[in-house]
Amino acid sequence: MKKTLLAVLLLFVTVVSFSQPTDTAKTYRVGIFASLYLDSSFSGSNYKFTNQMPKYVLPGLDFVQGVLMAVDSVKTTKPLEVKVFDLRSANQSLQQLKNTSAFDSLDLIIASATGTEYRQLADIALQYNIPFVSATYPNDGGVTNNPFTIIVNSPLAVHCEAIYNFVLRNYSTANIVYARKKGQQEDRLASYFSSYNKGAKKESYLLNWKNVILNDGFTGSDLSASLDSEKINLVICGSLDEVFGMRLVTVLHDMQKTYPFEIVGMPTWETIKDLNLPEYKELSVYHSSTFYNTGTLKWNYFTKTFTDVTYGRPSDLAYKGYELSWNFINLLLKYGPALMQNLNDRSFRLFTEFDFKPVYNTINGKPDYIENKKIYILKRSNGLISRMN
Repeated sequence: MKKTLLAVLLLFVTVVSFSQPTDTAKTYRVGIFASLYLDSSFSGSNYKFTNQMPKYVLPGLDFVQGVLMAVDSVKTTKPLEVKVFDLRSANQSLQQLKNTSAFDSLDLIIASATGTEYRQLADIALQYNIPFVSATYPNDGGVTNNPFTIIVNSPLAVHCEAIYNFVLRNYSTANIVYARKKGQQEDRLASYFSSYNKGAKKESYLLNWKNVILNDGFTGSDLSASLDSEKINLVICGSLDEVFGMRLVTVLHDMQKTYPFEIVGMPTWETIKDLNLPEYKELSVYHSSTFYNTGTLKWNYFTKTFTDVTYGRPSDLAYKGYELSWNFINLLLKYGPALMQNLNDRSFRLFTEFDFKPVYNTINGKPDYIENKKIYILKRSNGLISRMN
């Protein structure tokens, strides 16, 4: 079934993808960009992989399928065209699309893009004054002086600030342990938390915590000197390394009869499947996220419809594709050229909240980009995920 969907998307890339009933008003045009690998999946109209589908195709396919379900749900009398572009197309690179004036008529770009493609789309958005919604990339990618770039999946510094504020509000009297390993990335994380912890007076700090630097093969004895058996221990994992993070969870799990504790992980913990293993069920583990799937009836309806179409369960990328496209396409239809001034209109929010604010350049005072400042703190415990803010 997903092979059939790829074939349909091949048509979407090469032909006009979607159009609502038209009237005499302006036609709004939206470009959807994702890595679909259509060229490597098809030879002409023949699928190359028989009954298989490479795993690297699935993220882009899920994202675009979510987008198309959102487009199909939009109710408007205004003319709307949505076209899907494959970022892995051999004969439709972003530069080639520029050369053929593909961006001249676009009013909105929504993309699941990383690295070079993200930066190219940001540059194109600035050149053509097109709002560019970066749906999944958790990085500013070095973009500056670009008020048309909208980063939905907040960069790491925003997550760290939200985690710090959560700890400050709820665990200021706990025995706080900041556990990390050596590394440049870990140094950067530590610098974020240290900067948020500085008080108004010189060399004053809002929270006191114990810094523990651990080797890869650390054991409970490397942590025990920093833990307190008579009060809650809040252990913050100061590393994005998932192997290190799971070792920390495992070591603490084995110490829980002696030391009461709760664990705070990084946003990358959202996708660590081992945290769902039965042996970790009773642990209280927190992490941050820009996305919160409430499991409500409307999401259940989306899940069922997606499964009926694809014979597979939707990933988070499918939900994000659906929710973001629904929100931003409707905002475009409502506000037209004034979309950028109305990003925080909540009229079309489904479940996830956003708080879009400009990040200003420290030199010229102009916006470098627009960033989502809304971060959810989620708690995993007893097999359930609950929202803490």
